[in-house]
Amino acid sequence: MGGFLKRPQTSSGPFPTTSDSAANISMNSCTDRSPVNLVLLGMSGTGKSSTGNSILGEKLFLAKSSSKPVTTMCQLGKTMINGLHVRVIDTPDMFDDDMESSVRDKLLKNCTNLCGSHPCVFVLVLQVSRFTDGERDILTKLKKMFGRKVSEQTIILFTHGDDLSRAAMSLKTFLHQCQPDLREIAEMCGGRCVLFENKDSDTGQVEDLIDNVKEVLKQINPNIISSKVHLLH
Repeated sequence: MGGFLKRPQTSSGPFPTTSDSAANISMNSCTDRSPVNLVLLGMSGTGKSSTGNSILGEKLFLAKSSSKPVTTMCQLGKTMINGLHVRVIDTPDMFDDDMESSVRDKLLKNCTNLCGSHPCVFVLVLQVSRFTDGERDILTKLKKMFGRKVSEQTIILFTHGDDLSRAAMSLKTFLHQCQPDLREIAEMCGGRCVLFENKDSDTGQVEDLIDNVKEVLKQINPNIISSKVHLLH
């Protein structure tokens, strides 16, 4: 595997103060020299922050076992991976049905601000050995937040890859045998699925993700595609 040139940075912006009910995320095409946002999305405990650290090659996002959500606001880390300027955005669990709409709105606006005008690839983080009832309609919630075409720019990233290794099962076999609802989500996202084990420092899993990111970018219209970010209420 090729080496990585990494220059990590972290930042987190304040919540926007505007009262708009929707905001634009620009989904432009980009070259390897143009920044691309990797927006990590998923429920609490799936390993979003650890995944972000694996991508960045640095422990920049707080990640630990806890009965309460560890990530409470959107955060940004930057790096270069094989010539691609990658902006990793770690997000809290915005799919919690008990979250107040005003809190979710602020998080979405914060995420939108961090994305800026750069093209976005959404990374839906799921734990390979756990698929909950709350995740069955997660794609529907994603569409309400980021627009109906969000699945066209979404990659599914399964964490806890060692669980499959111990079972001597490949990701392809897992996807063939998994619950129908999960398989449908994968199919709606174009079958773009990668497997991560965040305890490992293997760069191959990151390169696999970046290959999928580049495939998504190739499919994006060369013209600017603006998608409304609909806020859940």
